Amino acid sequence: MSYNRKIIRTSSYLEIWEYEHPIFSSDNTEISDTHISLKEKQKRRTFDELSSDEQNERLKRLSKTRKNSKWKLQRLIDTNFDNKTSFLTLTTKKNIKDRQEFNVLFDKFIKRLNYYIYKSKKRLIKYIAVLERQKRGAWHAHILLFSFPYIPHKILLEIWGLGAVRINKLDSLDDSSNAGRYVAKYMEKGIGQELLDSLGKKSFYSSRNLKKPEELKLLTKEKIEDLVKDDNVLYESSYNSKVFRRGRLIDSRVNYKKIKID
Repeated sequence: MSYNRKIIRTSSYLEIWEYEHPIFSSDNTEISDTHISLKEKQKRRTFDELSSDEQNERLKRLSKTRKNSKWKLQRLIDTNFDNKTSFLTLTTKKNIKDRQEFNVLFDKFIKRLNYYIYKSKKRLIKYIAVLERQKRGAWHAHILLFSFPYIPHKILLEIWGLGAVRINKLDSLDDSSNAGRYVAKYMEKGIGQELLDSLGKKSFYSSRNLKKPEELKLLTKEKIEDLVKDDNVLYESSYNSKVFRRGRLIDSRVNYKKIKID
């Protein structure tokens, strides 16, 4: 398979990439910026155990991964956002600094919340979550809940049982297409911390029952300018990428547009 145009569609916008040189499925067109060397994997060193140069290299990789994760998060939010979407924050009285310990408590909370709503052990609740460190070092969670029914604050406190709960509905946004950007800015710090603490494995958590953005790859000579109205273009940019051709890397210009769906 080969393509020179990639399209990702959410509920309110399209993202279109046009590649100067077609991309072939056999190409190793992307060198992963989240790649961790075999040596690092074997030693499983923490960030503090790395040398200064290794820390800088890790941060460069994570910086790009963080941006990509933010865009992925925005697309997922936009695809699933509805008028019953709520934003929930969980904190603990105990100063829980161990990420894995907090993650286990968070997962138990989701199970209890799911059972309270659906009276079933089957995971039916729809959510996206990011864990984030507070200044005191403790972890807390930002959770976006889709198609979420009203639950009294007192009940949420009981279900969590470990500290404070803050919840807000997101039905007051002037434009639902802003939901992804609005929520992602609150989760961005946590995304970076997650990537650093988990060696780049996961930037956020999400339930398996969420709708995924549609992705389409085409090989076409049709110009995007003939298909899109200028008034609908929210953002556009161009940048250089690299593709393999005959065993070597060559420059390939990429044009990107983000287009609002009427």
